[in-house]
Amino acid sequence: MKKRNFNSSKFLTYCVTGMLAISISACNNETIDEVIEEIALEDAETASRSNPVDLSQLQTASHGHGPLGYRQPGYVNQDAYISDNIFEVDNLAYYGDWDSNRIYIIDVDNMQLLTTVEGTGDGPYGIDQQGSNKAYALTRLTESLTIVDNHTLENKGFIDLQHRPRSTNFNANTLLSLVSGGNKAMTSIIRTDMDKVTKVVGIDELTTPHDFGGSLSTGHPLWVSDTHFFMLDRAAREIQLWNRDGQLLSTLDVPTSVHHIFQPPASTMGVHEANVFYAVIEGNQQEQVSPGVLRFHIKHNNLIQTAQVDLHSYDPLNLDITKMGAHHADFHPNGETIYIGSAEGHVFVINKNSMDIEAMVEAGTGAGHTTFLPMRNQAIITNHNSTFVTVIDTDTHQFIQNVDVADSASPDYKSQAHTSGVSLDMKYFYSAASHDGVFYRIDLDSWEVSKTYIGGNLLMGSFIWNGEGINM
Repeated sequence: MKKRNFNSSKFLTYCVTGMLAISISACNNETIDEVIEEIALEDAETASRSNPVDLSQLQTASHGHGPLGYRQPGYVNQDAYISDNIFEVDNLAYYGDWDSNRIYIIDVDNMQLLTTVEGTGDGPYGIDQQGSNKAYALTRLTESLTIVDNHTLENKGFIDLQHRPRSTNFNANTLLSLVSGGNKAMTSIIRTDMDKVTKVVGIDELTTPHDFGGSLSTGHPLWVSDTHFFMLDRAAREIQLWNRDGQLLSTLDVPTSVHHIFQPPASTMGVHEANVFYAVIEGNQQEQVSPGVLRFHIKHNNLIQTAQVDLHSYDPLNLDITKMGAHHADFHPNGETIYIGSAEGHVFVINKNSMDIEAMVEAGTGAGHTTFLPMRNQAIITNHNSTFVTVIDTDTHQFIQNVDVADSASPDYKSQAHTSGVSLDMKYFYSAASHDGVFYRIDLDSWEVSKTYIGGNLLMGSFIWNGEGINM
């Protein structure tokens, strides 16, 4: 192949994905083929550095804003940061109602139901934003996705799949979205500009994992580069590295199923960290395998483990391993420490460099997601099986207070939703008391809670914020 003196990644983006106002017909087909071939020759390690994905959904990644410009990275439950709809409402929350095949769209600022999207596939759970103009409803009881138009807020039809959907991961560079399998260890690649499946990888067989975290066949998918991605086979207890051509390049065996893979905020990472990843080990209560965090990197096209920390090891005499289980982990905006909750009711703070646990903070049962408030040096912990959220001081890693948000809680259902959001001025925290059918707001100055009854079972969704994601 002839050597080229242009950035092949950018050229391919311009010509193939339509990021600029140029048609595919304007590009020389032979040149496109050569560029695709050139990029395909890159291994995953090189591609993770030279062709990094854009998961930020148009949020700022400016180093000048530092932690004050931090927004939740686009690893799971993706939000968007441009708002344009016929109702002229700036900030919206989307929640699926598992019980009614309906999506509730909420006017966040006015704390009221704006409209509903009816007639989705069965079991709408999460609603993931696919850029600024559409969202996909994860209808986990059907082998399809439901398309939501973000301008008209209407149902725009279905995308048929070979598997039930678990989660998506959207890459703004390529307009491609990964959809991992809910009932099979498979992943579909979708061209979101056409709402069309272009590739399906994995094994077309039903699987049933038995570790902590439920029966879904895969964890959250993740783009590694514009040309490589991870699939998490929960039943096989494997992290799998694939390329867009559908080739399985490497597998990494893990102690139990993995929920998701994550990295520090982009603004805190150097190029040398682009190929380093962290995985949430969910644990197994019956087999007494501790939940934890595993660190690994990509070397050429191989996955290599470099460290692992088990949460139970922090206090083995007092922690009951048969009640522990990890659901989600998040990096502090400084990019140095990891917050991870465990089902028995603690949050563990891990140093990413030493992979040691620096602190353990008491929270509620079902401690799961962490939402950081960087301008306030605080974090809010979603406790899925408790009636309250927990507030932590992120400077000292100390408990501050619990705030009641739900009327009831049980180990048999989620009392609090997976999805939360913080207003761009960082004055309000928003989420849902799932089982109560309530959308709520916490005033972060007074800690007073306001509630609006929506109905249904509001388990997971996403937010659309009218701004580029800079905390003013």
